[in-house]
Amino acid sequence: MFTFMDAARVKPARSTNPPSEVDRLSSLPDCLILQIFLNLPTKDVVQTSALSTRWTTLWKDVHGLDLDAEDFYIRETFANFVDNFLERNHGLSIYRFKLKYDSFYFEEPAGLINGWVDTAARLKVEHLDVSDSFSEWDPMMNPTVLYTCSNLVSLRLVGMGIPNPERVSLPSLKTLVLILIEFTNEWALENLISKCPVLENFCFERSYDDGIPILRVHSKSLLTFMHDAGYHEDYDEEDRFVEIDAPMLKYLKISDDRSSSFIIKSPPSVVEADIDTVFNLTSERSLGIANEVQKRAMVRDFLLGISKVKDMSISSSALEVIYDYSRYVQLPVFRNLYTLRVRFDSYMWEMLPVFLEVCSNLKTLVVGTSENRKMVDLTVIARPWNLLSSLEYVDIERPLSGEALEMTLVGYLLENSPNLKKLSLSFHDSLKKGESVHKLTLSLDDAPKKEESDIFIELLNFPRLSSSCQIIVR
Repeated sequence: MFTFMDAARVKPARSTNPPSEVDRLSSLPDCLILQIFLNLPTKDVVQTSALSTRWTTLWKDVHGLDLDAEDFYIRETFANFVDNFLERNHGLSIYRFKLKYDSFYFEEPAGLINGWVDTAARLKVEHLDVSDSFSEWDPMMNPTVLYTCSNLVSLRLVGMGIPNPERVSLPSLKTLVLILIEFTNEWALENLISKCPVLENFCFERSYDDGIPILRVHSKSLLTFMHDAGYHEDYDEEDRFVEIDAPMLKYLKISDDRSSSFIIKSPPSVVEADIDTVFNLTSERSLGIANEVQKRAMVRDFLLGISKVKDMSISSSALEVIYDYSRYVQLPVFRNLYTLRVRFDSYMWEMLPVFLEVCSNLKTLVVGTSENRKMVDLTVIARPWNLLSSLEYVDIERPLSGEALEMTLVGYLLENSPNLKKLSLSFHDSLKKGESVHKLTLSLDDAPKKEESDIFIELLNFPRLSSSCQIIVR
C-alpha cells in the first residue's frame, strides 16, 4: 500500500538516458509543471519527488488536492495530510479539493469533513468533490461557507445529506453533480438550483428515499440535465414527479422507472436526448385503463417537449410506452430527428415502426441491446407499415443468431427503405465457423466468401426496395 511519506523519502532513480533528455523535462518552468500536477491525483504528484531533486518539495506548491483515503494505511495519516494541505494554503486560493473516503472508519466524520470543506470554501476553492463510500448512513454536509462560495465552479457530492441552508448564493457554479444524496427538506434542492444563476450542467443520481417527492428544476441557464433514479425491486408505488423548466436545455438524459410524471415547461430546443422511463407504469397500470387519461395527457406533453430533438437514444421499455400511447392518441411528429438509437432487451421489434413513421427525416438508425426489464408484454397489432423514405443508414449492433423475430426486423428495414444505402450487422459467435468474417459486403450477385449457412442465404434472398443498398457483415 502506498504512503505519501514513504514516497517523499524515495531516493531518485539513476537515469540511463543522456543528460539532454533529462534536462528536457527538468527545464520545464515551475508554472507549467504545477499546471500539469493540478490534473493528477495527489498520490501521483507526490511520487514525482523521486524523479528529480528539484521536485522534492515542488508537489507542496500545488494548489489542489485529489486524495483517496484507501491510499493510506492509517486513517489519521490521511486526516493529517489534508490538514497540512489546508494549512500550507492559508491565505491563498485553491483550485481543486477532492476527497474520497469511507466515513465508517472515522470518529465524528461529519464534523471533520464539514470543517475541511468549510476551510476549502474560505480559500475560494473552484472545484469541490467530496465522496463518502459508506452507504449505511449519510453524514450531513453543512459547512457554514460552502453554499455562499462565490468562486465555486463545480460541485460534486456523493453519499451524504444536504440541509436546506438559510442562505444560498453560488454565482459562479456551472456544474452540479449529486449522487445518492438525502435531503432534510423537500424544498432544499429546488432552493439550491434556483440560487445558481449560471448553472449549465446538472447530474442527479437519486437514492431510494432522498426526501424529494417532487423535483423541480427551474433554470434559465441549464444546458445539460441527467436524471437517474436507478432501479429498486422493492420500491413502493408512491408517485414521484419531475418538473423541468429550462428553456436553454440542449441535452436531456432520463433513466427512471419510478417517477410517474415528467413535465417539461417552456419546451426547450433539446438537441440530444436519452430516454429510459416507463412513467411508473406496470402491467396493472397501463395507459389503456380508463383512469389513466391524465397519464396519457402527461405522456403527450412529454413527447411534445422533446419532439424537436435531433439525436435520440431510447430504451425498449420507453418504446413500449410510446407504442401503448399510440393506440389511443396520435403521436407528435419528430421532424428534426436525424439519428435514433434503440436499445432492445428482446426483439419485440414490432413496436419500432410505429415510432419510425413519425420520424419523417430520420437518416440513421442504430439497433442496440439492453439489459433493462420490460414494462409489460404488449400485444402488437399487425398492420401494413409505411415506407421509411428518409432512412439511409442502419447499424444492428446486436449480433444476429438467426431467430425469426430478428430476421423479420432486417427484412422489414430492407423492404420498406427506398433510399437505404447501407445496413451493417454481425453474427452471434455461435454461428461463426472457422475464421471470423471481416467487413464482408453482400450483394445479390455475390455469394459469401465464407462457408454458406441458412442465415447467409436468408440475407441474400431478402427483397430490397433500394437497389444500391449494401449489407455489411462485421
